[in-house]
Amino acid sequence: MGLYLSRLELKARIHVGKEAEQWLSHAEEGEYTVIKWLYLVQEDRHRYSVTYLESFDEGDEGWQLVPEFSLLDPNAEERTVFDSVEEAVAYAVQAYGASPDRFVPEGMLVQEYARYWQSKNASAK
Repeated sequence: MGLYLSRLELKARIHVGKEAEQWLSHAEEGEYTVIKWLYLVQEDRHRYSVTYLESFDEGDEGWQLVPEFSLLDPNAEERTVFDSVEEAVAYAVQAYGASPDRFVPEGMLVQEYARYWQSKNASAK
């Protein structure tokens, strides 16, 4: 399996109660950088949620666990629930510009962040 889940793998993964994540982007906000990402998870047997988050870019070469970064606004977490995985993915695409082909298994967002971190530090040199 590659880094990204196929649509079939994504659906199967969510149906067995595992999470999928997606790196969306980053944005410079004056003196700090904001990391934008989301995750998709099964809430219960027939309910699936998309949660959108914005975190401060607190990572460095040794620490790249995006889900542990401080949230920009802990009270602004956006979570929306749907009746199917397909509806949840369609919403993520429409509302946040997610790509249905760029979801990664839970815990693999670290690799997405590592790529971003390496590119931003390579261009700074």
